[in-house]
Amino acid sequence: VMVPLRALIVEDNEDDCALLIRMLRQGGFDVRHKRVDSAATLLQNLEAEPWDVVLSDYSMPGFSGTAALALIREKGLNTPFVFVSGTIGEEIAVNAMRNGAQDYIMKGNLKRLLPAIHRELQEAQLRRQHKNAEQRMRQLEKFEAIGRLAGGIAHDFNNVIGAIMGWAELCESEV
Repeated sequence: VMVPLRALIVEDNEDDCALLIRMLRQGGFDVRHKRVDSAATLLQNLEAEPWDVVLSDYSMPGFSGTAALALIREKGLNTPFVFVSGTIGEEIAVNAMRNGAQDYIMKGNLKRLLPAIHRELQEAQLRRQHKNAEQRMRQLEKFEAIGRLAGGIAHDFNNVIGAIMGWAELCESEV
């Protein structure tokens, strides 16, 4: 069974993009992708549809993977971001991960690509579930607060009605 995958690929080289797509398909993914190589086309595609993963080269003429990562994170997207590069060094990779990238893979070692994609898709699913659980918890806390408020109002209302009933009974007995 092929796993559907929407991949946004930040890459200036069409052959490198084709290689990534071929590897993903051989690894069991039914890939739908777009290749972008500028900030404008990246933003355009981010707004057009949701993506499961972003695979990005590090160094491209006129654009960089770190700029792509910054744009994606500035938009508040938690889409898994994986560098796939032949030029990234260890120090650069560590800084990229500090800035929100999930992984980096050297183009000469693409056997790590499939396990990294599987792991990041699972972790993204866990993050979504966690976020949904937190939202449900906040909603339940709001309902609890509304319930306490309604209970307090009902208690105050009962006190007022009790006083009115007491006065009404006194007046009735005097009549």
